[in-house]
Amino acid sequence: LVITWKPLTDFQSNGPGLQYKVSWQQNDGEDEWTSVTVANVSKYIVAGTPTFVPYQIKVQALNDLGPAPDPLTIIGYSGEDLPMIAPGNLQVQVVNSTLVKVQWDPVPLKFVRGHLQGYKIYYWKVEHLSGKIKHHVEKRMLTFSGNRTHGMVPGLEPFNSYKLNVRVFNGKGEGPPSQDETFKTPEGVPSAPSFLKITNQNLDSLTLEWGPPSHPNGVLVGYTLKFQPINSTHELGHLEEINIAANETSLILSNLNYSTRYKFYFYAQTSVGSGSQLTEEAVIIMNGAKASRQVDIATQGWFIGLMCAVALLILILLIICFIRRNKGGKYPVKEKEDAHGDPEIQPMKEDDGTLGEYSDADDHKPLKKGSRSPSDRTVKKEDSDDSLVDYGEGVNGQFNEDGSFIGQYSGKKEKEPAEGNESSEAPSPVNAMNSFV
Repeated sequence: LVITWKPLTDFQSNGPGLQYKVSWQQNDGEDEWTSVTVANVSKYIVAGTPTFVPYQIKVQALNDLGPAPDPLTIIGYSGEDLPMIAPGNLQVQVVNSTLVKVQWDPVPLKFVRGHLQGYKIYYWKVEHLSGKIKHHVEKRMLTFSGNRTHGMVPGLEPFNSYKLNVRVFNGKGEGPPSQDETFKTPEGVPSAPSFLKITNQNLDSLTLEWGPPSHPNGVLVGYTLKFQPINSTHELGHLEEINIAANETSLILSNLNYSTRYKFYFYAQTSVGSGSQLTEEAVIIMNGAKASRQVDIATQGWFIGLMCAVALLILILLIICFIRRNKGGKYPVKEKEDAHGDPEIQPMKEDDGTLGEYSDADDHKPLKKGSRSPSDRTVKKEDSDDSLVDYGEGVNGQFNEDGSFIGQYSGKKEKEPAEGNESSEAPSPVNAMNSFV
């Protein structure tokens, strides 16, 4: 029996020689009070007491002048020990495939040997009713506080065999377990098939492959397949249903529409009902290829890179064409004149010192006095023939021995017989103007 208290302060002791008188007696009143005086401490341990027995306890302070007033008496218990017995009359009632109710008779308090905290239910799976034995047993536990006589155990797996027991516990620990009680959960609906795979797509057929449910929760009686087409506006078409035997793992679907998208629903069944369904969507039947899902080519990296390369090539070609066009804007007149060897144009280039290149700006410059008009630079064949007849005396009448043009300061005139080296022709108005200048 451990007795503790809060000691007085120096102010509360009211004098020297502070001590404490500790007294105890079993609550049944059969024994006398036992007292002991201790120094200024805060705890005292009474040894040799029976397990978890109630006692009347009081602690009184005293000093050299005398004891304090009589204290209040409280009820305390000696130390706890593990419960001595287990709950009895254990019963299990199956509510459904995942829930059971457990009932028991409570343990008498004198055998609890401590403060009753509650009861614990331990349960574990023994074997699957399909014949699979559980080699690795995993126990689970549920706690029910207080002096309870029943509890609910949820979360069980359908179509399995379980065992459970019940234990009482106090502040010291758990008591012995009750006898194990065996029970079986009934069948339930299965889980979804482990997988659904679509292969061998052809023009009008495909193959479906699947795996059995990881938790059949009973005896499988078969599978159900439902499918329907989906049009371009995502509207669902007529729903068709096919029942499949439990031992089958694949199915060939034929007479499907060419290049059509389908949606499939697949689930297993037990005698209780249908389980969770597995859905596969966007399967497209195409010509000779495994058409899983259409890929948007505009979002593919290789396509984007190809388009960028084409755009860059087009830009380079445009730049080259622009440069060549600008270079071709100037007409190489000098080279053309040199190639033709025009005797009338060649002296002009030497006189004015130009390079002989033609420029559009020359067309807009005013003619200087005494200069030749642009029409003089180009001599047509028919004009050249006429001018030789008009200005010449004979074949080369207007050219002297050194080839100079003697008619450049005179206008056209009618030819008359010459007497010696002098001409009797009257000066033309042009000659008169030139003479005046």
